[in-house]
Amino acid sequence: MNNYIKTVVFLFFITISSFNVNAQEFKHGVGAQLDIFSFKESYIDITGLNHPVSVSAIPGLVYKASLSVYASKNRHLHISLASYPFIGYYITSTDASKIVAEIPLLVEFFYGDLDYFGGFVGVGASYAHSAIPNFGDGTVIGPQVEGGVQFPLDGKVFAAKLAYTYGLNDPSEALFPDRTYSKSDRGIFSMGLIYVFD
Repeated sequence: MNNYIKTVVFLFFITISSFNVNAQEFKHGVGAQLDIFSFKESYIDITGLNHPVSVSAIPGLVYKASLSVYASKNRHLHISLASYPFIGYYITSTDASKIVAEIPLLVEFFYGDLDYFGGFVGVGASYAHSAIPNFGDGTVIGPQVEGGVQFPLDGKVFAAKLAYTYGLNDPSEALFPDRTYSKSDRGIFSMGLIYVFD
């Protein structure tokens, strides 16, 4: 897992160094996002065989930060380094509420006008910490794909996006040493609406 993240970060730095500095353009914005965490596990402990499933929808705030590092001659195609840090609030009836955070790092391909209308897709990696009870440490670490559209509305520019993260990490054995896992699937589906600053 650590090697995967190191490889992604290394490729990002190589990407930055290889592009034309004159093409750089920074865009950012803020908005609302809903992260849906999904956990499916199978394990044996002192109670026997267990197959817990959890799907938790967590609302929160998202910040968009993207740096265009390449622009085509007609400036319709941009390649950017992008991140959408998210912070949410997980409310539970049995335990104290928890702060949830996600930090993705992406290479994003944008086609259109960066200041107006266009579509985008991105690939990269994400780290999220949810502390959802009974599912290890509640983290999801793995590759992320995302896509969306940027559009004008009443003189303002907004971006609507969808993303999915496939978790590659295993549950924390330190938290549940009595469990023997045979399956552990985890992932995040997110949807957000962002106001893009001028």
